[in-house]
Amino acid sequence: MSFQLGNKSTSVDAKALAIARLKASASGVKPEDGAIIRYIAPGDCPDRSRLVFDDSGSMGNQIENAKTGVIEYLRNCIPNQTAVAIHFMNTRDWSTALNSNLLQLAQDIREAKLNSGGTPFFNTIKKALEAKPVLTRLVVFTDGSPTDSLQAEAEEKSTIFDMQDYHSFNQNPWIASADIIIKIALAVGGGEKHIPIDTVFFGPSYRTTEIALLKYLSDHTGGFFLHFDPSKPGIWKQLKYLAPVNRLMLTDGAFRARIERGE
Repeated sequence: MSFQLGNKSTSVDAKALAIARLKASASGVKPEDGAIIRYIAPGDCPDRSRLVFDDSGSMGNQIENAKTGVIEYLRNCIPNQTAVAIHFMNTRDWSTALNSNLLQLAQDIREAKLNSGGTPFFNTIKKALEAKPVLTRLVVFTDGSPTDSLQAEAEEKSTIFDMQDYHSFNQNPWIASADIIIKIALAVGGGEKHIPIDTVFFGPSYRTTEIALLKYLSDHTGGFFLHFDPSKPGIWKQLKYLAPVNRLMLTDGAFRARIERGE
């Protein structure tokens, strides 16, 4: 190994550049052209999150604010550690594949033209839970009431409807479908693993039935429930606290209450 005094280049540098050229030759990229960002395969990311985005008609002028919240979530994800997919309830011409290029995903969301419609809450969650590669966490936000339901298979009904707390919620018309979602979330990871579901309700506190449903899902899967008032300026940006790097802060109840107040 030799060095040339007074010259920035060395034989070590030349060797490293040659190796880099060989590695880049397949793609035709020259190392001296600048830094190249390569994203690892989404399935190799330790954090694989899917977000269920309520684009129903009731969201109305909150859609753009919701996009801002999702982008803020992505900004707080660790690059090349997190892959994310967005599952819209109504917009069909959108890829639900996990994406580790979060910058591109954020740009795509910013420019997306969304279709409004009903609130197919349960079916959208089910598809997200069953999608491949298997996710590590699901985040769901909505401002409305589900307009769909899930039907349990006959052989599963006895197990699902015997779940703890079911009868105490039997006045809630959505709990039977929620129990099916919980069953999938608890089983999809295999073994002792399961998929936590974080839920967020954007709406007034008198919507007690919707709040009870979302809290039921998060409580039974080990996720977090948050209740945001969309009339508060900038409240959508609080979605960033559900990103993997921030999520542990929500274990503090007092902190979680401040987040819900928009502080």
